[in-house]
Amino acid sequence: MKTIIIDTGFWIALYNPEKEIDKQDIIELITDVINEYQVLIPFPTLYEFLNSKFSRKNNDINFKEKLSKSNYIMVDDAKYKQKALNNFFIKSTQSKTDVSLVDEVIKEMIDDTNLKTDFIVTFDKALENYALSKNVKFI
Repeated sequence: MKTIIIDTGFWIALYNPEKEIDKQDIIELITDVINEYQVLIPFPTLYEFLNSKFSRKNNDINFKEKLSKSNYIMVDDAKYKQKALNNFFIKSTQSKTDVSLVDEVIKEMIDDTNLKTDFIVTFDKALENYALSKNVKFI
């Protein structure tokens, strides 16, 4: 089974479609095919997504059911977080572009040959470019 990493933006667009109208066609496509993949969900993306705005929308039961599917695997960031944090600080002092700690964790996951990531769902151009440089396709 092919493996796909889901970035935070997917969840935001899926559960807040009114804020991400331009992304709804791709969201529909992904939700139609996602059951064919082993879905890796980095815990930091859950921290980003599960906030009070989401909780007030009362979609948490639907989200909980989605996360409990057998092909969904929540990936603990313990293995990646120290290197990701170091990379974050290096890049934040060397670059004038936005740097995301969550993206740095996802990059470490992409580099982890044990995860064998085939695809990534992200709306972040820098993360998309990084994935492509590692032969991980984006959706």
